[in-house]
Amino acid sequence: MNRFTRLIFFLLILPSLIFAQENESPKNIILLIGDGMGLNYVSADVLKHNNSPFKRFSTVGLAITKSIDDLITDSAAAATAIATGYPTKNRYIAMDTSYNKLYTIFEHAEKLGLLTGVVVTGEIVGATPAAFVTHHYNRSEKREIAEQFLNIDIDVVIGGGAKYFLPSDSSHSDKDKINLVDELKSKGYNIYYDFNGLFKSVSSDKVFALLDDEGLPETVKRDYSLGDLTSLALKHLAANEKGFLLMVEGAQIDWAGHDENVNYLLSEMDDFSTALKVAIDFAEKEGNTLVLVTADHETGGMTITDGSFDGENLKIEFLNSHHTAGFVGVFAYGPGEKLFGGIYENYLIGRKIFHLMDESYQFSSNH
Repeated sequence: MNRFTRLIFFLLILPSLIFAQENESPKNIILLIGDGMGLNYVSADVLKHNNSPFKRFSTVGLAITKSIDDLITDSAAAATAIATGYPTKNRYIAMDTSYNKLYTIFEHAEKLGLLTGVVVTGEIVGATPAAFVTHHYNRSEKREIAEQFLNIDIDVVIGGGAKYFLPSDSSHSDKDKINLVDELKSKGYNIYYDFNGLFKSVSSDKVFALLDDEGLPETVKRDYSLGDLTSLALKHLAANEKGFLLMVEGAQIDWAGHDENVNYLLSEMDDFSTALKVAIDFAEKEGNTLVLVTADHETGGMTITDGSFDGENLKIEFLNSHHTAGFVGVFAYGPGEKLFGGIYENYLIGRKIFHLMDESYQFSSNH
């Protein structure tokens, strides 16, 4: 074969080689969601820190965040799009507009034999985590959402929201008097109520950590980081030979945006970055792991209007205290990362994840 023939042969097979590389299926997927984390939130982190873990990504996309009925999405609809591959209405959690349950990437992961986990700084019954593991038409009915945790086989759950799993003293409803924690114990979960107990755990059994009654304390008021919680989750999930799917949410980034509180925002971004670093370090060490980082929506129309050249003393302003329709970033590292470049609707993130887990998976046209 002469040089010209070899060149023609290489050019002919190059597209198939690129396609195969871009569609390589990861064994593990770590999905990190910065709630409310628009592009300027990421800009602030990168400007403020020379070693920001966001700089370690070479594949970056942009997601359109509108819900099926509104240009401005809420967390429930946006998380549902990512978790199921289908858009839906605001306030709906993994349900379509006709109240049909939408199959989630967590349900499919469990069907494939993968371990699954959720780690959040808000309540585990909050809209974002709930969309991955439960189904309900109203994100506000958190007790009903909590009850659904008894019907799934998720392996690691870490976050706040203990009050929704324990009997209510103020309610006269028999339903509210049921201690869901006892039910969880009967399903094989080890229950933890504080970080120290969770940290000292050596058990490889299922973990359910309810670290606060509602959301966790903001990062400056606790002695552990989201990165610490992510590390603990990975310790439990990584032993599975078939792999795992882990969702990590920095919930209070959004809360800071709603409050238009700059210091709160920057500290929660720092906290989120600790989890991002843990995830990428894990992927680099273990290999065959896809790390995805995105947001459900942008909060506050946040922008950077001034500051020193080195990123200190950033002047940050907000347009309002509500969600906006701004793009959010999609950052990908690992097998299949090239699928996440470009500009696309947020529900396509979920479809890409489904196809990376199971290339034969088919989406219905009925939703």
